[in-house]
Amino acid sequence: MEKVFEAIIKAVVDHSGITIPGLSGVLIALLGYVASSLYKRYQNVNAAKDLAPYFNEKNIQEKRALFIESQYQNNSPTREAEPGFSNPFVSKSKLIPHFINTAFNGKKVSDKFYLVLADSGMGKTTFMINLFVRYNSFFNFRRKYKMKLIPFGYKGNIIDKIKEIKKEDIPNTILLLDAFDEYTKILPPAEPDGLTDDERFRKVLDEVIETVQDFREVVITSRTQYFPGEESQPYELKIPNFNNDKFHVLGKFYLSPFDDNEIRRYLNKKYGIFRFWNYPKKRIARQIVEESPNLMARPMLLSYVDNLVGGDLTFTNTYQIYETLVNKWIDREGEKREHKQTDREKLKQNLHKYSQLVAVKIYEKRKETHSLQLSKADATDVNVELKDYQMTGQSLLTRDAENNWKFAHKSILEFFLAKEAAENLDFAMMLDFAGMDQAKKFCSEIMGATSLVSSNYVAIKGGEFLMGCFENETGRNNDEMQHPVRLSDFYMCKYAVTVADFKKFDEESRYLTDAEKSGTSRVFDGKEWKDREGINWRFGVSGKERDERESDHPVIHVSWNDAVAFANWLSSKTGKTFRLPTEAEWEYACRAGTTSPFSTGDNLTTDQANYNGNFPYKKNKKGIFRKNTIAAGSFAPNPWGLYNMHGNVWEWCIDRYGEKYYEECKSMGVVENPAGPVTGTRRVSRGGSWIGNAGFCRSAYRDYYDPARSNYNIGFRLLFVP
Repeated sequence: MEKVFEAIIKAVVDHSGITIPGLSGVLIALLGYVASSLYKRYQNVNAAKDLAPYFNEKNIQEKRALFIESQYQNNSPTREAEPGFSNPFVSKSKLIPHFINTAFNGKKVSDKFYLVLADSGMGKTTFMINLFVRYNSFFNFRRKYKMKLIPFGYKGNIIDKIKEIKKEDIPNTILLLDAFDEYTKILPPAEPDGLTDDERFRKVLDEVIETVQDFREVVITSRTQYFPGEESQPYELKIPNFNNDKFHVLGKFYLSPFDDNEIRRYLNKKYGIFRFWNYPKKRIARQIVEESPNLMARPMLLSYVDNLVGGDLTFTNTYQIYETLVNKWIDREGEKREHKQTDREKLKQNLHKYSQLVAVKIYEKRKETHSLQLSKADATDVNVELKDYQMTGQSLLTRDAENNWKFAHKSILEFFLAKEAAENLDFAMMLDFAGMDQAKKFCSEIMGATSLVSSNYVAIKGGEFLMGCFENETGRNNDEMQHPVRLSDFYMCKYAVTVADFKKFDEESRYLTDAEKSGTSRVFDGKEWKDREGINWRFGVSGKERDERESDHPVIHVSWNDAVAFANWLSSKTGKTFRLPTEAEWEYACRAGTTSPFSTGDNLTTDQANYNGNFPYKKNKKGIFRKNTIAAGSFAPNPWGLYNMHGNVWEWCIDRYGEKYYEECKSMGVVENPAGPVTGTRRVSRGGSWIGNAGFCRSAYRDYYDPARSNYNIGFRLLFVP
């Protein structure tokens, strides 16, 4: 092997003219690079083992590859732009060396709680991972203690995760707790707790500190918004210090935005200094940075550059790509057409507003004009303060020789329509997606769990109907007495809430369902209903976690409480009041003007609904037993456009159950908008399910359940009142 190596070196020398000493230097440098790369990989692998299941090797590699040393300052960066901010000098220092060399030096324990604050996208998690790896480096000769990193945003109770650490290890362990602002306990609960947001926040923080008070050091990251106030006023904790004469405080550090040099270093890391094939990308990236000052503020936004210069795309959806392109165009127009910064910012705002209003007007007039453009007269009616010379751009919104406005591409028009729909639910409700498939996709991406409100909700005209069923209807129960009801108008969702919808809710709210809290949900084992451990909304009928193939199935293993929490979250997102339907509203929508047992008539087949086909209605022919839920939009809708009101999953209603409630209603004559009994412990469910017989799917059939329990054949759909 040595002879082969010598022969290779001799051949390189003979053909290149490089001297042996020169070649040795090259080889040493190459070996050094290889050794460094291997050691970094070794660190990533080891860190992945220690940080599992919160982070994997890929996460760690991504957080380390382009990491620029985090700097901290004594004042919040957000305050530097505030009027009257009086500190003319903000000192900055490297944060990781400060922790390793000073805070974690083991010489004192009076200061042991630290808070690292930054706005969204400033790299808090990246900092924590790099601090963890750097502290545990072979070359950190100051390392004396163990270190644990746990993110608040991870599913489950973080307090339980902390308590899993061995008691004997706690005094010699440095604990890193990332993203306190993602901790679900600081969010308002489904049931009011009587606390203000600030009171709840401080209560939860005190609980966390009490749990971790015996660790050697504790570092917590959070968004700045949760710790407002003067930097000189540290948050005093309820934990006495080692002298027992004072209380510990949270030492605050504010992550600094990137400066020009750090941006340059980042781009050099990303595209390389000597990788000539990346020079065009780097040149464009530098140009984008110069045109978009905001990129200097947040590392996350700086990483966005690659998506614009043709590198590996990291966008999660198409809407984000268009949003970036639109913003880039408007930034460029603002820079090009105004000299003063204040004038530029005003122009950018007006261009955003004008583009969106023009899009809406083009949409509203499309049938009248038979085109997707706006005449000069109509464009003049768009009330936005813009001068003629400010509206001559050719990248986004263009004008032809006759001064007709038109978007450079139809998809840009659809982008603005989707943006309007996300911001204005009234517009969303009337938005017609015919010929606007890209707009529908954009809405799906940005509106998430709103379930495409504009296309998924059906306007139900109120009216009077007979609730319950005729006395001779097969399968009739004593609690189904027929009585007259009058309802107001409402909007009902075409579909039951899907797994994809609920996933969005889970990701944004970090809500824990009742099944997750209890660790169980109910299933039928063939003989009786039993609690199965480890099952929650992520699981299907089979007991396995659902994959993408079932993302459009109705969510199951959700309690009445969970459904109400989802509705409250959706209400906060849209500004509308979403809720579960009342029992009367549900039956009215299910019947869709019919008086027969089903909206399909006197029979319901398994070609029309998903139920246990071994048990048909009356003596009708048996059908299929699918033994599973099906997609929420399966089969033909009922006459009012609603899908699967019969079968698939039971659907929660907002009412309490009362066996004699219908009799009480009948005695009062026509009841308007009944909302169920005022007392009672159980909640109504309607519609039947995939596992039940056809009779359970009747429009009038009533069932009920404990509001805190869940099972594998119950879900929900929502409505709202305009």
